[in-house]
Amino acid sequence: METMTMRTRVAACLLALLAGLSGCSMERRVDTVSPRTVLVYMVASNLDYAMTRNIEEMIEAASEGGLNGGNLIVFYSGSQSEAELFEIRRGTGGAAVRRHIRDYTDMSAVSHETMRQVIREVVDMYPARSYGMILSSHATSWLPADYGNAPRQRSFGEENGRRMEIYELAAALPDGLFEFLIFDACSMASIECVYELRNKADYIMASPSEILSYGIPYKTVLPCLFTATADLEGAARNFYFFYRDYQYPYGNISVVRTEALEELAQITREIATASRMGAGYSEPLPNWQLLSFWKSSPTKLFDFGHVICSQTTSYVQRSRFKASIERAVMTCYSTEEIYCSDNAAPVPVFHFSGLSFYPLQTQLSELNEWYRRLEWYRAVY
Repeated sequence: METMTMRTRVAACLLALLAGLSGCSMERRVDTVSPRTVLVYMVASNLDYAMTRNIEEMIEAASEGGLNGGNLIVFYSGSQSEAELFEIRRGTGGAAVRRHIRDYTDMSAVSHETMRQVIREVVDMYPARSYGMILSSHATSWLPADYGNAPRQRSFGEENGRRMEIYELAAALPDGLFEFLIFDACSMASIECVYELRNKADYIMASPSEILSYGIPYKTVLPCLFTATADLEGAARNFYFFYRDYQYPYGNISVVRTEALEELAQITREIATASRMGAGYSEPLPNWQLLSFWKSSPTKLFDFGHVICSQTTSYVQRSRFKASIERAVMTCYSTEEIYCSDNAAPVPVFHFSGLSFYPLQTQLSELNEWYRRLEWYRAVY
């Protein structure tokens, strides 16, 4: 993966961030700049048991030299009122240790102000040539929190009933700082989400479907993030291998190259205009590949490539779209079946482009109105 452009942007962004950090009470690091700093932002909600295991795997990976001289920093929020920032690093004897940095009180982890503050503090204390971020919690793609009769919806995170919308997440993440964003959270590889976050990182790794509570297998994935050039293809491949052989073999993952999303939006707009997709579909919907659906959700999310290719009879348009989505989705993997909460049963996967999509539906006028706020809607319809 090409990273020189990203590193140039990181240097400028880093200087700007540090300039705005006056009054920070923590002692600043004076170590030499490391190859990479990765921040893991964990909002536990009812996933504390799984996240405890995730942290144990991170420590295992670090003990085996998986950090490769980089910094692994974890922000862990176990409740609405308390959170901890700590570092995982190899100790003098080789075994990894967990070093406490600071506590947070009376700050919501699903507030964009809190997330932005944590990012600034980590950049200040752990300067690096490149940065990555992993976001771990509950998530339901771009779907709005507390929509209609679906109070369980949230874009990212859940903390005692509070949730973060996709536009709030975008506001929390600085433009151009991160080489990669990784979501250890369900259904964040939707075209709507990755397009909303396209200016936040060069690459986004996420699943368009539900991730089982085990989460990312950090023992094999984490070392891929600390190679000289982050090996996101290897990280996705290791994620897939784990779930292919897991006792519940359901999982998919994709890595998106964000610089290719504008071109993808353009060809999608041409197809949407010609097929009048913006007018919305009436039930029953076509038999598109299902990727995400929750019992409390107002809508299913379908495979992006399958939906768009079904909307054009033009060989030229379809070929251009396929070439464009292949440039944007640099790698993707799926097991033969995935898990969907709508009926707690596996769903066969026959079409997989690596991204999910919401086709406007005439019966969901309130949801459509919210959808019009998204940058993807403004780019395509």
